[in-house]
Amino acid sequence: MAREYSPRDLEKYAQALQKAINGNETPVKQKHVRSAIIGTFHTQSAKVFWAYALRLPSMDDRIVAWKLCHVVHKVLREGHPLCLVDSQRHKKDLDALGKLWGHLREGYGRMIKLYTALLINKLEFHRRNPRFPGHLGVTAEELESIAGNDINNYFEMTVEMFDYLDHILELQEAVFGSLNMARSNSMTSAGQCRLAPLIPCIQDASKLYDYCVKIMFKLHMALPPDTLQGHRERFLKQFRALRKFYESTSNLQYFKDLIAIPPLPEVSVMEEELVTCISFFEAKSSSETSVGGAIPTAPPDPYIFNNL
Repeated sequence: MAREYSPRDLEKYAQALQKAINGNETPVKQKHVRSAIIGTFHTQSAKVFWAYALRLPSMDDRIVAWKLCHVVHKVLREGHPLCLVDSQRHKKDLDALGKLWGHLREGYGRMIKLYTALLINKLEFHRRNPRFPGHLGVTAEELESIAGNDINNYFEMTVEMFDYLDHILELQEAVFGSLNMARSNSMTSAGQCRLAPLIPCIQDASKLYDYCVKIMFKLHMALPPDTLQGHRERFLKQFRALRKFYESTSNLQYFKDLIAIPPLPEVSVMEEELVTCISFFEAKSSSETSVGGAIPTAPPDPYIFNNL
């Protein structure tokens, strides 16, 4: 049952948000973010969160705007499930924030514009796919159920996941591009302020990548290689960018204490596995058209799919 916040509760919640989302160029303190997240479970909504978040001077202070994006991302991922529903009406607020700061074209301005675009895309993804939780974690069986085990749904879902990943990759590129890439920079408060939001980005990207690999495998078992050429090209381009992203973060001491960077195979290995999928489809098609031909029931056990 939702708890009705007293005036004192609301005051404490507002104070926690102000401490989390302030104008100091330092990373958001997790204890204050936790207060924001816990509040969504107390009230079973994001309405109180947004009521106070929108009062913060995010239109006047770029650091406040950047931290607001980070906290919104955390609330969408880890807050009460209804946060994804309640936040749909605030896509216009996020869009306005991105447009305002996007005029700066570089530094925090560009990063805020890209982060608001990512958050809007995340909300759109969950609106179209409401069975995915904010943290995106589902089992293989749940993924099949969400897609109705229908190849057309898998095809469209992959496009949506590619779009989501594109936004993440654009944001991380802007963040790293804004930094002096000297290693010591990641250990300064100003550097960590920029880098901290990449943690939920990595968490999202890790799930999306895993699902894309699994769905690409299913698609190649059912559709002609030519039909999936665009998917393969887009997937491999993102895979290379994701490897670079993970390498950049794993080389920084700041991330080593906060998140385990998922390992990815070499690009050449991934390319070989896609060739294996294509070969399997061609062998399957050939067998189906041959009289008495034995139809393969499963592809070879590729390295990629066994290591998800």
